[in-house]
Amino acid sequence: MKQQPGLALAWRPTPGPSPPGEGSLMTTAFSLRSAPLSRRGGAGGGAPRLGLLLLFIFLAGPVAHAQRLLDFAYADSLTQALAAQGRWAALDSVGRQALALGTDYPALRRRLGAGALASGRPAAAQRHYGVALRANPLDSAARAGLVASYLAFGQVGPAALLAAGLPDSVRRALRLAPHRAITYIELEGSTIQTDERRRGAAGFGRLGVSSRLSPRLSLSQSVSYYHQDIELARHGYPGQADARDISQSQYQALLLAQLAPRWQVKAGYHYISQSVNHLGYLALAYARPALVVQAGLYAGTLTDTARVQADVRLTVFPGGRPGFYGFGRGSVVGSAGRAYPNFLAGAGGRLRPWLWAEAWGSAGRVPVLAEADGTYVYNLFDTLGRRAGASLLILGPQRLSLRLSGIAERRLLADYYPTTYTLYSLTARLAWTW
Repeated sequence: MKQQPGLALAWRPTPGPSPPGEGSLMTTAFSLRSAPLSRRGGAGGGAPRLGLLLLFIFLAGPVAHAQRLLDFAYADSLTQALAAQGRWAALDSVGRQALALGTDYPALRRRLGAGALASGRPAAAQRHYGVALRANPLDSAARAGLVASYLAFGQVGPAALLAAGLPDSVRRALRLAPHRAITYIELEGSTIQTDERRRGAAGFGRLGVSSRLSPRLSLSQSVSYYHQDIELARHGYPGQADARDISQSQYQALLLAQLAPRWQVKAGYHYISQSVNHLGYLALAYARPALVVQAGLYAGTLTDTARVQADVRLTVFPGGRPGFYGFGRGSVVGSAGRAYPNFLAGAGGRLRPWLWAEAWGSAGRVPVLAEADGTYVYNLFDTLGRRAGASLLILGPQRLSLRLSGIAERRLLADYYPTTYTLYSLTARLAWTW
């Protein structure tokens, strides 16, 4: 964003005589023109005095302005005028100086929050609106602004909790009704190919639905289906294999409880139809304006084997702006008495108002892996190794979005003759949000 002129250019001195001791640019300039040169030093002797006067000219305006910001009526009138004119850079400059001088009150914070939100700085808006709302919990304008700043980061849980104190008309405009049977529906489909003849093409489909049970609680559920034709080595007969038709259905549920605007608890469950496959999930997330950190634990039985997975996830927004973000995840999977670490890191950003891009990579061999709060569970015949992926998110009309993604994975086929192969997947996900 192009920066606007700073405080010295944004402030315009009011006409008329200046209060005692403040001075003005106009009277200072007049003094410079009428000041005689020193008779003792002539023109050369007046140079130091001229330098001091020029320094005084440079400092007198901002100093006088800063002194006037100590006056509530002046600061309030000036910030109100700048906000009404939409001069957000000047408002931010004046507001920061007023706060540094101790001039702080809810209306000023509300204006600074509106300016930060309009300038694409929702993290700063959260701080200002939060101060205003703590000072006056009945301030609906500050509450609505705080809700909008959370929505700018895609944090619907805190926004829905805070919106509970808003009038119904405002909640409807923000699409944050306290109860809604369906908040979004998504359809996902993937086609999967490999360069290993013993692993045929595969397909994956998923239907997801989310509901808001109350301002604090939301529930998401999904059902999915996976199919692949593979060959498995015949035990006791090296070089011989049996063809298998792998088909499995899955069900996933995730309950989200918003304890406070910054604290969130998640509880989930994932079931896979093949053999005995039940996986439970519990996580705690903490959000700040520019970062979100989450710790989670999966535990259960997959393929008749006890599995445990511990996760730590981090998302950061450099500069407090949602237009660019970085994310990472560290996992340790416990299976059959061994620990398998896995790490993921990536970044994403906005290319156009309607187009976002994301890229990521991961490393660490694991026999099983759960991701995205248990939405996806890799229940594998072959050990998962390195991965790389990229996606495009296209925002359409009527809150319709389309995500297109591609992933390449390296897997280890642990057969009589261990082989490393590559799996490629292309995925499209269409979502409607209410």
